Amino acid sequence: MEIREPSDRFSYLFDRFLAKFVDYLLALSLEHAGFLLGSSWLAWLAATAYILVADGLPGGKSLGKRLSGLWVSGRSGDPCSFYESTIRNIPLGLAYILSQIPWIGWALGLLVASVEGLILAGMPSDRRFGDDLVGTMVRKGAFGGIERRQDKAAEVTRAETTESTTP
Repeated sequence: MEIREPSDRFSYLFDRFLAKFVDYLLALSLEHAGFLLGSSWLAWLAATAYILVADGLPGGKSLGKRLSGLWVSGRSGDPCSFYESTIRNIPLGLAYILSQIPWIGWALGLLVASVEGLILAGMPSDRRFGDDLVGTMVRKGAFGGIERRQDKAAEVTRAETTESTTP
């Protein structure tokens, strides 16, 4: 488990909240586009489906995560699958579904999303309830390439400094 410095943690959490906000805006756009086309049920279903499977898009990146430089990894370290994305986003999908209830739905949806946000902000592991359900983790940076090369370079320098120079 990686513990971040307070300023890094704030930046990371801000990026996560911003990414989810962009994803919610995209879901609302899908829903409103469907209403304009005359298919409200299908539009609502498409918006809910996007919220659930967004993190399973190529590279483990929803549109919001792509814009904020984040990606979701599964237990194996590979990008999040559609199954993992659906399980990890059940609480947020529930918040979206509850928000559709007339009169009090927005308050219920906001309550569920707020609990999820408070869990994320309060956990030193930077994981929310949805991440704990399926074992995923949100990471900063590009998958593969640069990130893995930097990790290997750090391991090599650590190995060089621990080697004894005495015969």
